[in-house]
Amino acid sequence: MEGKKAPKILFVLMDGIGDVQTQELDNQTPLEKSKIPFMDAIAKSGITGIMDPVETGLSCGSDTAHMNIFGYNPFTLYKGRGAYETMGAGLDMNPGDIAFKCNFAHMDKDCIVKKRRVDRGFEKWGLPLIQSIDGMKIEGFEPYYISAKHATEHRCGIKVTGGKNLTNNITGTDPLKDNLKLRQVKAKDEKDEKAVFTAKLVNQLSNQLHEHLEKQEINLKRKEENKLTANLVLLRGCGERLDVPTFEEVHKLKGVMIAPTAIIRGLGMTIGMDTPVVEGATGYYDSNFSNKLNCALDYLENKEFDFGFIHIKATDDAGHDKSAKLKVESFEKVDKMLQELAQKDGLKNDYIICITGDHTTPYHKGDHTFEPVPVAITTITNWKKQLNLELNENQQKLIEFQKEIQDQVQQFNEKSTGQGVLGRFPGQELLGVLKKLRKKLAN
Repeated sequence: MEGKKAPKILFVLMDGIGDVQTQELDNQTPLEKSKIPFMDAIAKSGITGIMDPVETGLSCGSDTAHMNIFGYNPFTLYKGRGAYETMGAGLDMNPGDIAFKCNFAHMDKDCIVKKRRVDRGFEKWGLPLIQSIDGMKIEGFEPYYISAKHATEHRCGIKVTGGKNLTNNITGTDPLKDNLKLRQVKAKDEKDEKAVFTAKLVNQLSNQLHEHLEKQEINLKRKEENKLTANLVLLRGCGERLDVPTFEEVHKLKGVMIAPTAIIRGLGMTIGMDTPVVEGATGYYDSNFSNKLNCALDYLENKEFDFGFIHIKATDDAGHDKSAKLKVESFEKVDKMLQELAQKDGLKNDYIICITGDHTTPYHKGDHTFEPVPVAITTITNWKKQLNLELNENQQKLIEFQKEIQDQVQQFNEKSTGQGVLGRFPGQELLGVLKKLRKKLAN
């Protein structure tokens, strides 16, 4: 074939995708239990493998996993997740600022954090609390002050600004589990004068926020109604903005990221991707996946973009909420989105489609673990042929050329994809695989 255009890349990442087999699900994982014919068809029509998002045996966070997958080494570049969360929430960051990924939480009079996430429905009643702390000056540390903005659910981003003596080289206040004592912030290096100063400032901020929130009308009313009050802000993952080459400079691909989850959107902003706000995209179970898909396709079909990234948070939330049912439902909802893609007529471009995740969040544990995640890659032409869907003229011409891009795996899950031709590989190699395939299909 002459005059072929390089295909566009559509990358769908299901946060917390991986799990383990349980008796509750008849010795299957939620992914195995799910009815996902369109994901299975991607596996059948393409190439598969399993991926260690950062490295073998490491339980990683979404931020470090995404960094590694996008080609930014978290071991040398990572400066905390707070900057991503804050930028993703809509607060710009400058050199010298620090920021936190924050939870509104509930603490008792003995400084025991009874509930780290006060209420997943916090945004329905708690937004005035965020407005009340925005612009707060830190007593005893003038001219430092904070900016605060809602992210999603019970989360907000908080930026500390006003001087040049701040560093992210400190711990946070989050005890990481309910019913443990609030942590005091400490310098990670007691010889680092900036870290010692920053730790003192942040401890004052934590105390000041608690005293302020205790007095707010919303919390006083909730207390009267015997409801948990949002009387604490957990200051987590202190971060500074990264100064790194853009995604386009690194990969020669112009990228768009569809990610309502603030921490992921903030990473996209950091590496220079377009990060449009999509109507109905919430980063939760009720998120409108169809709108997310259509926004990505608009960029890829009608604008000069080569790489579309769709982030799905619901699968991870289900793991953290310890719900096999919600995890299965979330996978099946993603499959419906992929069905919509497969059945779209009139696409002007050929596409490489990649589906995977960033880490495992087993629902029986409710937290991240270290297992590898499944990966499947195909072309839209092979995929539609597998599904017996009608091909346009250009896709029919591509069939013979793309026939070799296939292995023998029949299902998309943690077990089956481990038998694929990609084998087991580290996350930083995935973009290289996609770029090599794109180059092969363009030549």
